[in-house]
Amino acid sequence: MKTGPIVTAIVAGLAITGVVAAFLRSASPYVTIAQAKTSSGDRLHLMGDLVKNSFHTDFKQGGSLTFLLKDPEGATVTVRHLGERPANMGEATQVVAIGGMQGSEFVSKELLLKCPSKYEGKRVRAPSPSDRCR
Repeated sequence: MKTGPIVTAIVAGLAITGVVAAFLRSASPYVTIAQAKTSSGDRLHLMGDLVKNSFHTDFKQGGSLTFLLKDPEGATVTVRHLGERPANMGEATQVVAIGGMQGSEFVSKELLLKCPSKYEGKRVRAPSPSDRCR
């Protein structure tokens, strides 16, 4: 009996198992604030609305950025971002903070911002009478 097909099937099965295991280890779910408070890990994705005028830089904490985030369920949490402050932070309306809970704060290492001005179409002015063809 030939062992080639059997060995190929075993190797393929091990490769698929390895890929699935690696994916599950690196998967990072989107969570609400309530779920983040009960979850462990530092790769949680916390999405919510940025509470306007709540962000400031804390130079006593190494220049970390703190702000309030309100999730879709209406809960709020203080987010402390340890990385660089994104350039368009003032324009952002929604934020995805990637990190984990430390005490009562969500500590993030990455921020993903959604700024509505980036996604709005260009406004076209109404034609004036002088624009008409003669």
